[in-house]
Amino acid sequence: MPSYDRNSEIQTRLNEFLVTAFDLPVKDYYGSMNLAKLLGLKSVLSDINNALTLQLTLSFVNWISKVLSIPPLLQKNLIDDVLDTKPSANGYDVHMKHGTPFIAEVKCNIPINGGTKYGAAQKNGIIVDIESLMNGKTKAAQTSEQTLKFMVFLDLPEVRAANEHLRHSNSKISKEFRLLGQDEVPNDPKVVYGVYARIGA
Repeated sequence: MPSYDRNSEIQTRLNEFLVTAFDLPVKDYYGSMNLAKLLGLKSVLSDINNALTLQLTLSFVNWISKVLSIPPLLQKNLIDDVLDTKPSANGYDVHMKHGTPFIAEVKCNIPINGGTKYGAAQKNGIIVDIESLMNGKTKAAQTSEQTLKFMVFLDLPEVRAANEHLRHSNSKISKEFRLLGQDEVPNDPKVVYGVYARIGA
């Protein structure tokens, strides 16, 4: 049985992705990358995660605007706030102070290794965000007791399964974290609603 070759595995996966995603000629692109090119690719991949988060955030804004009947002008202000905020900025990903106030954190996590459970780091990151939504952030604007709270996820079967597992296996957040049901209207400021959004929806 052949032994695992880490370099070969990375080379195969990267080359196959580039050829398939961009309809490029079959070639060893990985083998032609020096340190500067690899570092550049790493930087671009960080931007891709930021792009996914931005698109998911905008999708959530469109969804919540319908659910809470947010007037068009306030919806435009929300979108402008999202577009004006740097990815590394302190505070919440979305913060609505007028009308029905709410805050939201947006997560683009996909369970590791193609599974249906989060890895330890992913799980801990979600728990920290849930606690920040419940208890506030030191560098974020203060919220009122009536503020609704949301954790936004990609609408994928594996993400839904991972969230169900997280909620049922972690007593620390089981009472605070509620997955919003279909056609359910969020109205309880004492919980964090888990909601799903689709990019481009």
